[in-house]
Amino acid sequence: MEDSLFADEDGRSAENLAKQAAWVMKLRSEGVQNLEVLGALEAIPRKLFLSASQQFLAYEDRAFPIDCGQMSTQPSLIGKVADFLQMKPDHSLLEIGSGSGYQCAVLSKICDRIVSLERYRTLADLARERLRSCKIHNVDVIHADGLVAPVDEEDDGGPFDRIILNGALERVPGFLFDRLAPGGRLLAPIKHESGLCRLIQYDKGGRGLDETELGRFRYLSLTPGIAAKL
Repeated sequence: MEDSLFADEDGRSAENLAKQAAWVMKLRSEGVQNLEVLGALEAIPRKLFLSASQQFLAYEDRAFPIDCGQMSTQPSLIGKVADFLQMKPDHSLLEIGSGSGYQCAVLSKICDRIVSLERYRTLADLARERLRSCKIHNVDVIHADGLVAPVDEEDDGGPFDRIILNGALERVPGFLFDRLAPGGRLLAPIKHESGLCRLIQYDKGGRGLDETELGRFRYLSLTPGIAAKL
């Protein structure tokens, strides 16, 4: 592990630095091996994306309940997804399901720009506020249904080099593949009778889509439509 991953750039206490270093090492043991991804996970203060009652558990590799009956994604899974995406500094990313905003905050450190779509206005507003507090300026959180084709794709900067769906569904809507740039990659959890989702990687090549199963993980379902009350 490079020393820069543990540099105390914001005056954090030695105790907190030790906790964070131990946390990063635990993430490595959980399968997050990419140093750039580990650095991005360390750079984002996770406690800002948790409720006050959960913040003392910020260094736990767990998913937590968030507003609107949703769940956050555990950091080790975010790290694995970031590695699967294989993003470059000039890449654009479309995220379906902002949740707490933590995942796109992490991913913002390893790509050029992110458009994150969230069906719950409450979650979208909270994510924007948290991203501002982290001084992250390359993410646009939009209150929208990410499972419906936009009227004008240019309004949100498509096409995209990468697309990630943060919830399970039976199949990927075809228009999302149209939103991928040539050579682009889309990750989607596909529902399976086992209860665990098959995380599928779709690569857009000259002859169509190549599919690769990356493993089985637990995700909540993605719900279409914009939430009427929340």
